[in-house]
Amino acid sequence: MNNEAEYEALLADLGLARAVRAKNLKVYGDSILVVAQVNGVFEAKDDTMDKYLRVVKGILTQFNEWYVEHIPREVNTKADALSQFPSSEIENYTRSIYLQVLKTPTIHVISLIVPVGVTSYWIDPIKTHIETGWLSDDAQEARKLSVRALRYSLIEGILYKRSFIIPCAKCIRPLEVEEALKESHKGIFGQHLGAGP
Repeated sequence: MNNEAEYEALLADLGLARAVRAKNLKVYGDSILVVAQVNGVFEAKDDTMDKYLRVVKGILTQFNEWYVEHIPREVNTKADALSQFPSSEIENYTRSIYLQVLKTPTIHVISLIVPVGVTSYWIDPIKTHIETGWLSDDAQEARKLSVRALRYSLIEGILYKRSFIIPCAKCIRPLEVEEALKESHKGIFGQHLGAGP
């Protein structure tokens, strides 16, 4: 379980590096196993570790140069401070800290295959960016997507637009509109007067 958390942290870091369009990357990690697997010293024999490794290797191919080095946990003070954060008093922090809560392991969320017959829709790039950190090669489009995605959250695989006034709004495709209208018309207190069957 700890190695899965280490891979999740590595994937989050790689996503940030891609978001700022880094070309060369030096990564420091305190997990001997993860560093050794990424560097090809150890094989990933466990199915879960193999899936994580394949996703990480796929992302690393997008950098011109990359280097992953092991550092002892006691030297990795920033990671140690962040690992203590969930059990700390949040009100003690005066600076902005952004948290991402993963409901599902990244390797279960990432899908490189689009089902046949599903057409692309405006929510797809936003969802893909949140899931994998993907950005367009066009710098202007990548920046627009990064900024736009900040207004959205992915909860159990469903994209929601955040709002300060109303609850999060579920983002749906055109084919889902009719079903959503039926659900909203029924309301929480039953079917409205004059509604159809």
